[in-house]
Amino acid sequence: MPSSDDKFERFEAWLLENGAQFPTLELREYNTPKDGISSSSTDQIDEEEKKEPTKERAESQEESEMRGVHAKTHISPNTICMVIPRKCLITVEMGQATPIGQAIFHSDLDLDAPKHIYLMVFLLWDRKVNGSASFFHPYYEILPRTLKNMPVFWSREELAYLEGSYLLEQISDRNEAIAEDYFAICKVAPELKEICNLDEFKWARMCVCSRNFGLQIDGHRTSALVPHADMLNHYRPRETKWTFDDERQGFTITTLQSIPIGAQVYDSYGQKCNHRFLLNYGFAVEDNHELDGFCPNEVPVELGLLQNDPLHDLKMEFWTRSDGSLGGSYDCNTYRPTAMGKQQVVKTSRRMPAPSVSRGRLAPSTTTAPATNSTTSSATTSTPPVKRVRICVSNNESTRLLFSLLRTLACNEPELRAIAMPATGDAVGVNRSLLSLTDHRGLKSGVGGAYYRSCRDIRHPISLRNEQAAMRILMEVIDRALSMYPTTLAQDVSDLLDEGNYPRFSNKRHAKIQVKGEKEVLHHFMQWGRTALGVLSVIEREISEALRIGGHPSKYENNKKVSFDEMIHQMEEDEDFTGLHHTIVRHCADVLGSLRREELKNVRKQKEQL
Repeated sequence: MPSSDDKFERFEAWLLENGAQFPTLELREYNTPKDGISSSSTDQIDEEEKKEPTKERAESQEESEMRGVHAKTHISPNTICMVIPRKCLITVEMGQATPIGQAIFHSDLDLDAPKHIYLMVFLLWDRKVNGSASFFHPYYEILPRTLKNMPVFWSREELAYLEGSYLLEQISDRNEAIAEDYFAICKVAPELKEICNLDEFKWARMCVCSRNFGLQIDGHRTSALVPHADMLNHYRPRETKWTFDDERQGFTITTLQSIPIGAQVYDSYGQKCNHRFLLNYGFAVEDNHELDGFCPNEVPVELGLLQNDPLHDLKMEFWTRSDGSLGGSYDCNTYRPTAMGKQQVVKTSRRMPAPSVSRGRLAPSTTTAPATNSTTSSATTSTPPVKRVRICVSNNESTRLLFSLLRTLACNEPELRAIAMPATGDAVGVNRSLLSLTDHRGLKSGVGGAYYRSCRDIRHPISLRNEQAAMRILMEVIDRALSMYPTTLAQDVSDLLDEGNYPRFSNKRHAKIQVKGEKEVLHHFMQWGRTALGVLSVIEREISEALRIGGHPSKYENNKKVSFDEMIHQMEEDEDFTGLHHTIVRHCADVLGSLRREELKNVRKQKEQL
């Protein structure tokens, strides 16, 4: 068998013979992690149009799959350090031109990632049909023979390291989707079975998923495998940029900063949650923070109606409003806004409803009645709709969506009727500004009839009582999610210090990094709920005192009790000391502060009417 060195020499010679240029770069293969791999965590773009090179771990000392690109000399900023000619690229169109690709193209198959499929088809077809005579044979030789760092290939023992993580469900979904695509294609192109089995199809799927680039060539949007360029490992912030240069008719990589001799030359795979890095590339980033402190790690929480909620049917109508269906699983996939204008996406999941024992779900385990306008329930076989929200340590759109859903679940009947139903005919309208603590027996009626279109639109507290109930539900949901893990966050932190039991770049360590990141997000929202409840209790006390005595509560405050203003001041001044994230501080100061001002205004109005 030819040596690994011969394999890489043939690969580089093939590229150079066909017009590639990379005079300042060299490929290095690492026998151990110490030899050169490192990772840290551009904007998110579509699944099929992103470049996702992978970083493979060593399978053995004989033939490592861990490699990278290094600088042979000092490279200045704004230097084109790599040019790969168009003829060396494998594109979607090349896959479409194969017999199998044509069969897929003229079918009505609903495939998981069509652009990926065409690249896979060419890779598998060309390797099988042309073998060593293929123009791309030198490239095929250096592709990893196994992808055991990818979770879809993990053993049961390795998957057990992810116990409690939602990533297990995603791994299962990915395996299921790959199998569905394989058997669906075999029906329209039976010759696929002669080219590859399911395991080989899966290997190609993950090769393409982790290596393809989304490009625009001659004004046409496509995806491509780019030999050599897919060897660059990941680092944030990015040190290089890439594009297809129509004038050069080649793929180029340009440096954005100076790169010293011998240093590894990195690409950025984008600002992504660790679950995407691990699922698609086979690694997780230990410190996945951006320069501004933002961490894109996220975890989904699922919310649903309780079967024994006396307002179940009323809430069901509002809960499913704008969803278009009462059954199934609703997946609210939220993304941080980018320069490309990517906004929140709300879609119906391809999956069947999740099992009753789910991550943090506040939902019944049995079936419930379909929504009606009646407050009485009846027997039925309908599955309660569940809404899933991906949250991260940020006060972004997903956080606001989460709080909106929580406020819906926490509604009592007057609150629900006030926010969910317009005042028409003889109906009594209730203005949201009147949902105050000043009447502890319920809500004050009035005119105006302000209401929300759906449960996703409640971006401000409904009332003091409702906000307190919402925060309690939040803490219950988070507590249930944390209980799914066999270890605590503190134990995870301690485990990662033990490189003997958790070797660097091992699947075991990457799994630990993933679950640790999930728990950090969950603990953040547990602290958010606990802190908000503390602030709300102070507001409740101040409002009660204002009702009892009249005037502004701070004038009559017992010196031993902390006022709202004092509490917020302490949070703002001693943020590092208290350990509160700035998003929690700002929520308490701004959102809960606005609620407090509204409540005090209602107290003054009530006093004026006496």
